[in-house]
Amino acid sequence: MDKTIQYTGTIERIVPPLVYVRIAPLLACSGCHAGSPCPAAGGKGRTVEVEDATGRFALHEEVVLQGRQSAGMQAVLLACALPAILVAVALGITFALTGDELTGAAAGLSVLFPYYGLLYLMRGKLNRKFVFTVSKIQHS
Repeated sequence: MDKTIQYTGTIERIVPPLVYVRIAPLLACSGCHAGSPCPAAGGKGRTVEVEDATGRFALHEEVVLQGRQSAGMQAVLLACALPAILVAVALGITFALTGDELTGAAAGLSVLFPYYGLLYLMRGKLNRKFVFTVSKIQHS
């Protein structure tokens, strides 16, 4: 069973079929190892776009935002780990071939342009993979 990540947020804007949920930064975020890839991290919080055509939400309503934990790990891998590996490999190969640190650094950083360009071109597919759902808060 896939674990879920849950955040409490506030509906900031509704443009059917999209609901924009603002996640406030949590006190626990300051000591968390996930850091900036996490949607709840950051000083002002983040806004997450969620597709929901039900029309059952109201502006400024507090809601629960849920996502799959495995999807979060894949997002961190795509956004942080894989680019770092690509930079290190390109830097190492270029430095080994040329012996010039500046050329190695330039080559290492230059691999990021096509990599993030490819991610941008694949954003539609990635948006379908990294899906959040929004639900009402259950009061007991």
